[in-house]
Amino acid sequence: MIIYKQKKRRGDFLPGADIFKRGTVELAVLSVLRFKDMYGYEIVKEISEQSERNFTLPLGTLYPVLYRFAENGYISDRDEIVGKRLRKYYHLEKEGEEYYFALLEEYKKITKGVDLITGREGRI
Repeated sequence: MIIYKQKKRRGDFLPGADIFKRGTVELAVLSVLRFKDMYGYEIVKEISEQSERNFTLPLGTLYPVLYRFAENGYISDRDEIVGKRLRKYYHLEKEGEEYYFALLEEYKKITKGVDLITGREGRI
């Protein structure tokens, strides 16, 4: 008799889920910035709300993406005093919108391919 040992999982954590999410972070951030300028926490909140809480983005993950976008000229930022707080608002530039549409097309191709592959279940 063969006994297979199964590794214990903590909670509902799926190792592949983080990798998959990482590939969609840029698309999600650019998508919400298409409609209005937002500050960091507002971006995270908007992504969570629009995804019906299926996609949560930690602030620690967001800021490196925003810095990279700024370096590439995809977004710009401005400081604004709101009440007694200084907030940095991010604005999607024309180059960022072009990058967004290129990413979106690539995402659609990939998801179509995955749908075709996973839709083949039972036919193999």
